[in-house]
Amino acid sequence: MQNSQEDKLSMCLKTESTCDKFQTVWNSNNAFKATYNLLKSRIRLVEQNRDIQITNITGVTSEKAIKRVAMTDKALFIANRLESYARVSANTELLANIHFTASDMDKARDTNIVGICDLILSKANTYATELANYDVPATTITDLQTAITTYTSVVTKPQTSKAILKNATQNIAQYIKEIDELLATRLDLDIEVFKTTNPDFYSQYKTARIIISTGGQTTALSVLINDKNGNPIPKVSALITNIPKNPNNKEVINEISKKTGTKGTFRVVNLVEGNYKIKIRKIGYVEKSLNFTVVNGETTKLILILESISSSEIQ
Repeated sequence: MQNSQEDKLSMCLKTESTCDKFQTVWNSNNAFKATYNLLKSRIRLVEQNRDIQITNITGVTSEKAIKRVAMTDKALFIANRLESYARVSANTELLANIHFTASDMDKARDTNIVGICDLILSKANTYATELANYDVPATTITDLQTAITTYTSVVTKPQTSKAILKNATQNIAQYIKEIDELLATRLDLDIEVFKTTNPDFYSQYKTARIIISTGGQTTALSVLINDKNGNPIPKVSALITNIPKNPNNKEVINEISKKTGTKGTFRVVNLVEGNYKIKIRKIGYVEKSLNFTVVNGETTKLILILESISSSEIQ
């Protein structure tokens, strides 16, 4: 997500937290309730697509490279044995068809390399009996077939992952646009009903709606929240606040609200260097707080464990 999108999502989560806090105030107001539920649904969609964006496709690309090397090594070995047989038997046609070097393999495109290996496999099957005398048993030919099949199954994964990431990026832009419209044309107008009837709700809503720009600062925090069995916990609410360097001074306390996605994670891409406190909570679990420090130019990674209330009581 872009910095501006992260800032807007943080504002939305803070607005959501404020509205949830005053649910008894607006629950009987059908107009406010309907708009708020739409807003929440769009926030969840942004979070889901953000989690997709966070997904690292490097592992997929590495897997493809490893499978390719395994396949080409087997193909080159058999091609070398075929070439030896072709020279001894003066089979010029076979020699012309299977003369491939390691450089040829490295430079070949993904689709071409499969074709080259298939050609070598085909010739190996044709001359399987002869190759048995050249240290190429039937199992070696079968291994090449397996390597080709395995590589073919992963060859399109990086492109697929990139397409998914691109789609997620487009979705985020669309959902944030819908959020902007919901807030500006509906919820920001619906809140006016409570200006006199519940000034606390009105005031806190207006404060939550302020977008705090964090652009240009340091990417600094990655959080994973699991249960005691190591399973990720989705929809955990988190409140991150800065700890003033000097408690006696009236420093500005900034609050960032986040919620974990389906994989139990969230990130804060921009934080100023300093000390912070994170408070996490979810219905059915014991609330937890932790102080941490972020250093300029570094990413602080937190793995937090939430215990269910029932298991805590047993202990």
